[in-house]
Amino acid sequence: MDNVKCSGDEPSLWHCRAKHSKNECSSVAYVVCADSISVKLLDGPGKCAGRVEVQHEGKWHRVNQAGWTDTNSDTVCKQLNCGSRRVLTTPEKFSQGSNGVLHKTVDCKTDAKHISECIPAANLNDQPRDLVAVGITCEEHKVVFLKGDSSCSGMVGIEHDTKTYWLSGSNETWDQNSADTVCRQMHCGSALNHISIPSADLVKDVWNVSYSCLSNSTSLLDCENTTLPSNHSDTIATVACSGKIEVNLTNECWGYVNVCANGECGNVCADTWTDKKYAMLCKDLGCGDKVLETNSKLQPKANTKGSKVLFTGLHTTNNMNNLSQSIFIKNENNYVCNPSQVYVVCSGSFKSKFSSSRDKCFGNVLVEYEGQWLPVCKKAFENINTQKAICGEQCGLAGEPIPYFGPESTEGRVIEKIECGDDAKSITACKVKTGPPSTCSQRGGLQCSNWSKIRLTGGNACNGDVSVRSQNGVSAVSTDGWTESEGQILCRDLECGNFMSYRTRTSDSTSTTSFSCAGVNNSKNIWECEKNTSEKQKQLVLECQDEPKVTLSNKCHGELKINGVAVCATDWKNEYSQRVCQDQDCGIAIAGVPYENQANGNYYHVSCENDHYKLGQCKRYKGKCQKEGKEGTLVSVYCVHNVKFNTTQKCGGQIEINYGRGWKKVCPLNSFSKKHKEMLCKELKDCGPLNESITYREKKKDSNLEISLECNNDQNITYCVSQKPCKDAQPAEIYCDGYEPPDPPIPVPPPPNVLYILLGVGFLLVLVILIVVFVRICIVKKAKKKAMNFSLRKLSRTEVEFESGDYEDVKDNEMEDFSLGRFKSETEVITENDARSTSSFPYDDIDEAQPLTSQVATDADSRNNINQDGVTYEVDDPQENYDDIEACPEITQTEAEVHNSPQTTPEGDTEAPQGLVQGDEDYLVPGQDG
Repeated sequence: MDNVKCSGDEPSLWHCRAKHSKNECSSVAYVVCADSISVKLLDGPGKCAGRVEVQHEGKWHRVNQAGWTDTNSDTVCKQLNCGSRRVLTTPEKFSQGSNGVLHKTVDCKTDAKHISECIPAANLNDQPRDLVAVGITCEEHKVVFLKGDSSCSGMVGIEHDTKTYWLSGSNETWDQNSADTVCRQMHCGSALNHISIPSADLVKDVWNVSYSCLSNSTSLLDCENTTLPSNHSDTIATVACSGKIEVNLTNECWGYVNVCANGECGNVCADTWTDKKYAMLCKDLGCGDKVLETNSKLQPKANTKGSKVLFTGLHTTNNMNNLSQSIFIKNENNYVCNPSQVYVVCSGSFKSKFSSSRDKCFGNVLVEYEGQWLPVCKKAFENINTQKAICGEQCGLAGEPIPYFGPESTEGRVIEKIECGDDAKSITACKVKTGPPSTCSQRGGLQCSNWSKIRLTGGNACNGDVSVRSQNGVSAVSTDGWTESEGQILCRDLECGNFMSYRTRTSDSTSTTSFSCAGVNNSKNIWECEKNTSEKQKQLVLECQDEPKVTLSNKCHGELKINGVAVCATDWKNEYSQRVCQDQDCGIAIAGVPYENQANGNYYHVSCENDHYKLGQCKRYKGKCQKEGKEGTLVSVYCVHNVKFNTTQKCGGQIEINYGRGWKKVCPLNSFSKKHKEMLCKELKDCGPLNESITYREKKKDSNLEISLECNNDQNITYCVSQKPCKDAQPAEIYCDGYEPPDPPIPVPPPPNVLYILLGVGFLLVLVILIVVFVRICIVKKAKKKAMNFSLRKLSRTEVEFESGDYEDVKDNEMEDFSLGRFKSETEVITENDARSTSSFPYDDIDEAQPLTSQVATDADSRNNINQDGVTYEVDDPQENYDDIEACPEITQTEAEVHNSPQTTPEGDTEAPQGLVQGDEDYLVPGQDG
């Protein structure tokens, strides 16, 4: 069906003119009818208030608040028979919903009566991802509520705009069904009883409409209604429902809002929540009237897994006594909260305490925030009202801030700020702000006016007389009411392990204190058991099990350890070292010695007070050793009983001191008396008294001296040692009678000039190289000459053999020797035929002997032999050729021509001597180069 044309009068589309064919269409007509578009208000306290949702193309859509107009709101209210929009000073907040978003612009004209008139057919727009859904309240919006002592009983009221009306209790209309409908609507179960009470002075406020509900009605205002006659205002309807509604927090005064109704409990979405509701809830729960910002990781961005959202929101009325009387909107469609459930932190959730259990009203302050005990920044105690509030909550009046002592974590949060009013008597009346640890440069503690500290004296750290020190002085602790239970608590608080025993001795103290934990449940520290009255002259003596073991790695010096654990130097003070040396019977500590051992783990941190005479009595905790964000150092203690003295020479010279870190020289003795110098000579042993006649001998200054000797009065010389450096100073010297000057040094001749030595060595090396080269050349020449003489002798013998006619076959191996340039030894050459050779001639006289043949014959034979076999033998030196050897005139190349057979001697040739020529054998012609 295509090309459809209708005039408008046709009863249906089939009656219009059109082209009918079986061909497929390139596009299909799409129509949205006006009656398919609808609108409603959801998740509101009544049908005339709530979130706007538009039905379009068969689906319900939320509408973005951006671009929404008041005219649009008026059109929706009129369509729902709710009048026009209501103008509110503070618009009501509704649940954001979870349906899709309408991707069309809604634009109503003032005369529009239906939402379909406001949505153009071809209009499309892109909506933002994080939109705010439109919610409106119309003029005819009314809510039903109960006014009474509990959430589910009281007078039935109707609130319309700013006015409050009461439902008539007429017997004709106020029946069981209507009462059940009200209880059901309020999520309070069913009606246990319904009665009417006289309206008294509320006559003019009685609602003039009565309602007749069915047994399954869910809203009173949706029931059939009738206008009442003029005498309708005599009574007011009341009801008592079977259920109840409770609103609380998951952790007393902080956490998620939890609502229980009809035996079912769950959370509430936060998108309908306001500051007024926060404050009302905290007040209802007795958790203060301030709501604080939460930073808890417990608060999710979406629904907590496993949690149940029972209500999407709640709405207040003008006649509520508490939040449980609100209008609750039930989550009937498994709606997912956007963005999360309600999470509240009331100021009443705050508690403060002192971290140390051994002291009362003294130490680090911790504040409980969202279930965690957080440290407090030092700057938070600058306000005197804050000090008053914390001390007033704990004990006494404000005192003064004190330094923080304890572990400082870089994770979690800290109490950054506490703001208290002038009349604040507790931290619950203050505003508290938290922050990351980076916002807190220093943490702090507090000392209140009624502070007290408990001590063991007269023994060791973990046994002795028990006493209490406060701002009023020191008082003995009596044995009145004391048992093993109190002993166990005190030993634990003093970090002394388990209780062992206690006894009584007579005390002469005028002030006593007693402790008894009888009747105290789960006492956290000994101060919870403190009593004001006690019997005097009964001094408690306590003994605990674990006495701290304080040790040094060496006798009177070395790395300090408590129970085998090293001590961090970050909080260490010099007076603590004095306690260690005294406790070790090593005198006093040498002040100012630097700490060198690097920390790389958890170590003890120690803090001592003036009345701690042993290190084991001091406070300590184990944690990372750091200073200014870097790894710290560990404590080493050096006591004076470990000090040793020496001089650079026997009984004199520069003074040297060793206290455990090696021998070190001393700064000048600027304020060192003669008496102490005498002590020093005595300390050197066998050196006699001081000899002042010897003056300083060594004039060389030292760039960095670390030790000084400074004495007072009759102080022992070992107590004069201190770590006080001086730079570019003459080291201190002393000379005693036993001083023996060192022998004068033997003069040492000046060292020779290095340049001359190098030149001499170089010249000598060159000379040696030249000698070696010269000797080698001579050896090579001699070997060449010897080889040539041997060759000539062999040629002479061979020539005789040729003339004698005795021919020998040349052996293959001999030819090979020639080809390899090797000469045979004399024993190899001479055979039996050599007896007939000319070996009787001396080798050196070969050239002078008479030639065997004439030159002409020799030349002829030479030419013939060459032409016949073309063989020529060349005798070379078997070693490598040398350029310098080749230049020598004595060494020449010798060629031997081999003649296979003699030729006819030409005329004029000299005849060979008789007896030498024996046949037609080959012969050599010596002395001829060929």
